[in-house]
Amino acid sequence: MINVKAGCMHMVIGNEIRKYRNAIAAGISELVQIRSIMAAPEPGKPFGAGVDCALQHMLGLAESLGFDVTNVDGYAGHVEYGQGDEIAAVLVHLDTVEEGEGWMSPPFGGLIENGKIIGRGASDNKGPAVVALYALKTLMDLGITGNRRLRLIFGTNEESGMKDLDYYFEREQLPDMAFAPDAGYPIYNVEMGNMNVVFSSKQEAVSEKPLLPLLSLKGGSMLTLIPETCTASLSLSFLTDSQVENIRHSVNLQANLSAAYSADRVLELTAGSELVEGSPTGSRNAIANIVAFLLAQGMDTNWDNFLRFLHSKISAETDGQSLGIACSDSVSGGLVVYLRTISCDQERAEALCNIRYPISYDGAGILSTLDHLARMNGIETEQLRHLLPVYVPETHPVIVRLSRAYKKITGEEAVMLRMGAGTYARKLRNNGVAFGAGLPGGVDTRVHQADEFIFIDDMMQHAEICLQGMYELLID
Repeated sequence: MINVKAGCMHMVIGNEIRKYRNAIAAGISELVQIRSIMAAPEPGKPFGAGVDCALQHMLGLAESLGFDVTNVDGYAGHVEYGQGDEIAAVLVHLDTVEEGEGWMSPPFGGLIENGKIIGRGASDNKGPAVVALYALKTLMDLGITGNRRLRLIFGTNEESGMKDLDYYFEREQLPDMAFAPDAGYPIYNVEMGNMNVVFSSKQEAVSEKPLLPLLSLKGGSMLTLIPETCTASLSLSFLTDSQVENIRHSVNLQANLSAAYSADRVLELTAGSELVEGSPTGSRNAIANIVAFLLAQGMDTNWDNFLRFLHSKISAETDGQSLGIACSDSVSGGLVVYLRTISCDQERAEALCNIRYPISYDGAGILSTLDHLARMNGIETEQLRHLLPVYVPETHPVIVRLSRAYKKITGEEAVMLRMGAGTYARKLRNNGVAFGAGLPGGVDTRVHQADEFIFIDDMMQHAEICLQGMYELLID
């Protein structure tokens, strides 16, 4: 065993993991083949059989590599190396979002082709999970120990609320330092507050029969932030031929709209998103586009109040100004609002917004403001998820150590970054950050999209940084 003291802190060991390249590629492919999407709970399998299968697989692989493993009631598991009262940790997750549509390769095939591995979870987060295990194995091979334990934690519910770690940390020691390789490099030391809020309304009472009844309205997906399309089904039965022709003309004037007219006088109207230069979200989304079009026709629908609320208070606006929640600070920048999904039928209408707010502001206060405004307009609100913000200052030991690791491997200084999305750093009480796995200037690996993939070369470059980071956390 090599017990590393302060005088040996300049060791660079990242490239030692390259001997496991083939094993890592095979391990990622095997793990991707497990459909680990949250499903109905079963005894000992709180997030369903598929997720539990992935957990059992990784714990079994760890055992085969010579580690003792712990399964915490199916919520999470860990592999541990070294000795000491303190714990440093790497947190990864084995669950994935649903496969969605549009795949050219089998979503759970784990296909290895042209230097890449294709499948749901390859990038988010199964590739980094396998890498972290082999990094721990490399440390064990080298016999490097410090004065603390190094724990690899396998989570199972990151994509659906992180209830896994709530349960886990009620029973297990919170790490003193940790990182989650579930974002990009160099270091994300700020994660903005993140909440999903649903605005909803029951069927509106109308004094007169609407001229343009809205049969259905649906757009967006929880797999993406910006809704790519939104489709409205409208009855034209109460319109004159002249009014129908006016609508046809209006549609033709909109570059981002397409229409299909049926023989029974039903119009299927589809809107797309459009790029908006300088917008925090990068676009005016499809939901905002179709809502604006419907209101511009000047004809009563059965959901006018709901549509007017969305149009006047959100629309293409992304800073929350009209919602009364615009705010910013020097660390995290400004609040951002994403109008993410909409669904209307004959009985209920609802729209989900994702709100990302600065670290120095109170999420409960923002929600209270939204609720008050909505009720004044006859709209209900419901909070579906709220992830509290994360801020780890640059002087924190975890930042110092990971910055050192990053520079040793890349030769570059580690720049602090911020994000609006969430990682397991949310559960570390400001003792952990997102570090990796995406490389600066790297390719889009289609996370949460069809044909998600990783390049094996990129994953091995990440593996070097990850191993060095784990080494820096382990030593004094």
